[in-house]
Amino acid sequence: MNIRVAVTSLAEGELCLTEDAARYVARVHRLGVGDLFLAFDPEARTEADVEITDVRRGVRGKVGPVRPATAVATAVTVLLQAIGKGDKPERVIRDATALGASRVIFVESSRSVVRVGDRAEARRHRWHAVAVGAARQSGRGDVPAVEGPMTLEAALATVAPVALKLCLSPSATTRLADSVGRRAPGDAVALLVGPEGGFDDAEVAMASEHGFIPVVLGRFVLRTETAAVAALGAIAALGPAP
Repeated sequence: MNIRVAVTSLAEGELCLTEDAARYVARVHRLGVGDLFLAFDPEARTEADVEITDVRRGVRGKVGPVRPATAVATAVTVLLQAIGKGDKPERVIRDATALGASRVIFVESSRSVVRVGDRAEARRHRWHAVAVGAARQSGRGDVPAVEGPMTLEAALATVAPVALKLCLSPSATTRLADSVGRRAPGDAVALLVGPEGGFDDAEVAMASEHGFIPVVLGRFVLRTETAAVAALGAIAALGPAP
């Protein structure tokens, strides 16, 4: 069953899809009465099979027994990402969702070119929708919490209990792969990724004071959003098996 639809407050019984979800099911995938799709509730981390019963007035269906979602993030991986301009935050959210991040925290730094200000609430609503869409496409049954933008100091303080804290730095001598490979099973990971041009000296010192270890990803300098995705992929691939 490849068609997945996000549903809020998923429960066994009758279901009427929202206008956007109905369009996705009936017009994009051309499903009809008797066809099945998988509904998932990313907040509750549950899912259920749904049989379509009516497509004349929207899309209605019969929800079967609700069960725990089969594919959810099992490890705690927190991405602290310097906020970028344009659609870069959305690109980071999509990839972080597909790579199993449990939290995405956008931070403002001295070299950030974006200041969200009064638009923060609207942006967070949009970012959550992007995460839900990425979960649907990737087969994930939950979504990461998307937070911020906040100051670097505030973001660092929120991950104080995390066991392994890494900060990408092209001048570091320790490889990310080595640090991740040595972590104990169950250890949470926080990954700090700076803006284009990197963090300034004061911000690097602040991260160090909060226990972040500078690590290098590879030989080449990457764009900030590319570095985040590559590092999250390495953490997912090189960490201990769940």
